[in-house]
Amino acid sequence: MTRLQLIRRILRQVYGGMSSVDANITDGLVNNWLSDSIAFAAKKNYLENGQIDGVNYVNNSFYTTFKNLAVTPYEQFSYQLTLPQIPVGLGNNQGVGTLQFADSDGNISDPAIPLSENQVGYFRGLRPIPNKILYYSEGTFLYALSTLQLDQYTGKVRMVSGGDATDLNSIINVPPDYFPDITEYISKQLSFERAQQKTPTDDGSDS
Repeated sequence: MTRLQLIRRILRQVYGGMSSVDANITDGLVNNWLSDSIAFAAKKNYLENGQIDGVNYVNNSFYTTFKNLAVTPYEQFSYQLTLPQIPVGLGNNQGVGTLQFADSDGNISDPAIPLSENQVGYFRGLRPIPNKILYYSEGTFLYALSTLQLDQYTGKVRMVSGGDATDLNSIINVPPDYFPDITEYISKQLSFERAQQKTPTDDGSDS
């Protein structure tokens, strides 16, 4: 299902039919709430898997791969990559599944090794891991640690994400059985907004 298809389905539920052209709740507003609801669904899946299997993890269907991420020098032996969104807060660093680097010929490195927040504080005192790149997350950034000149490459990241939030015609990377949870989450937020008292006017706003 595409983002636009789900958005229109949610709008029909909120308005009890087709929304008017001058409706206050727009496709863009629903799309904004969609990112929140996907994170909510991913965390629910993470907890449910822990109850069923005894191990917390997120189903592969929630993951999206982003390629050709620019790698820029940050500090000595460290490089910065900007993610398309802030990773979902799962475990220490499970919002990001893998980080790899690719050259212009399409050759891809082995996955880099993630560091937890505690490990970032003391990793410099540890023995280096031969031929391995370390990295850690901060907000919307990843920081790769290596003596290699990584800005000659581009980043490839596999992370928990609903897909491209800027393209309403893109497919939502969420298992279909979690669409009801997403719909319920967004509908509650939008219904709360519609229920707020508004000053009566003749400008065609929602009644």
